[in-house]
Amino acid sequence: MLGGITISATVGAALKKIAVMILTNKKVMKKVLIVVVSLIMAMLLPVIAVISVLQGNINIDYNKLQEMVVENMTDEQKAQLAATEKLMNDIESEMKKKDFTDEQVLQARVITVTALGEKVKEKDFIKDLVSCFAKDQTEKNLISNINRKFNTHIEVEEFEKVMSLINTYNADIVKVAAKQLGNAGGEKFWRWYGFSSRVEWCCVFVSWCANECGYIEAGLIPKYAVVDDGVNWFKSKDQWLNGSATPKPGMIIFFDWAYDGLDGSGDHTGIVEKVENGYVYTIEGNSSDKVMENQYSIGSPEILGYGKYKAPERTVSGDAATQAWKYLKSYGYSDSVVAGIIGNMMRECGGDTLDLDWDIIGHFNGDEFYGLCQWCLRYTPSGFKGSSIKEQCEYLHQTIQGEFAAYGGNYHGITYLEFLQADTRTAAEAFCCVYERCGDYANEGPRRANNAERAYNQFHK
Repeated sequence: MLGGITISATVGAALKKIAVMILTNKKVMKKVLIVVVSLIMAMLLPVIAVISVLQGNINIDYNKLQEMVVENMTDEQKAQLAATEKLMNDIESEMKKKDFTDEQVLQARVITVTALGEKVKEKDFIKDLVSCFAKDQTEKNLISNINRKFNTHIEVEEFEKVMSLINTYNADIVKVAAKQLGNAGGEKFWRWYGFSSRVEWCCVFVSWCANECGYIEAGLIPKYAVVDDGVNWFKSKDQWLNGSATPKPGMIIFFDWAYDGLDGSGDHTGIVEKVENGYVYTIEGNSSDKVMENQYSIGSPEILGYGKYKAPERTVSGDAATQAWKYLKSYGYSDSVVAGIIGNMMRECGGDTLDLDWDIIGHFNGDEFYGLCQWCLRYTPSGFKGSSIKEQCEYLHQTIQGEFAAYGGNYHGITYLEFLQADTRTAAEAFCCVYERCGDYANEGPRRANNAERAYNQFHK
């Protein structure tokens, strides 16, 4: 409840994603900037936040900004906000009555706020909007229906970009898969699965990526080595889209190759990376015996279908070190890199033990420091003091790449990509020099590397 107005978590989260992801993509922003900025001004962010997003500083305290927006709204703007909220709820209600999916509800909301602002006051707006949707339809068909019904000129390619950007927001499996591009032979994947010699490894690659995200343990994606086993699993869970549908990033794609007769059985599998300009872009293992990016026309007859799932909120249990390990692993970091980071945390807040005092406050030279990495509070977001283990891990994840870009010279010019591929001791010493910048590298580096090896031995499976 903000300023007497209730903003649902669903609408708020969807609009935040639309705003941030569009505003950080200049090509998309060019065509929808006016609508999006109007939306932001009315519902999310003040001008100063828009500027910070455009400058690339997207480390935003949304709750505080929402409070600031509502506090400075006129009565007319508050009424507009309440009306928009009611409209979004009514759209969802009518869509659900027709058994449309959550993804289609999101599509309806995005179309409404980005293209139909002048139409929402029409008597039968919601009825007309809902009538444009059908089960298993492509985005091209949806936009064609919208343009015909409302006399608009929405471009399919631009809508696909917006939806792809929004849906990529939480597609962790895509990030994990992308880090494996170029891997040849797939030995690390099929050996992980349990095979002692090479197999056709497209399935085990998908399974490996899912396991890195914790999706197998959570029951979201099966561990499979045969394509049809994956197909049948998703179908049995009623989590299947046919090949004519438009997928979203992170979905599992299955193929039925034409050279094999399009016989309805699965021949290959991979991960949907993005959807743009009428094409599905994928990351696949065992594509010419490598991890490669490929692309296919949406609705291609060789696309058998897609396995869909809902990625979970990152919530884990256990002691502080166990939680840090699980959260960092959920971002796709390797065991060696996570161990290297935790080895530093052990030194910063645990006294060289895995009993991490994650809520610890420190002082040095007049500055106050906090948390697992003893961040200087002068440089952290407002309210960071008192943040949870999850919030601290997320902050580390958000800031680490920029730190390697700025301070990689502290450790032999190491890049972020090289850090991601480092062994345990190298990762620990690099994190010490580049992220922690503790000063006494000659002594601290080896000490933290020793800690990292202990963490690796504790958690590596």
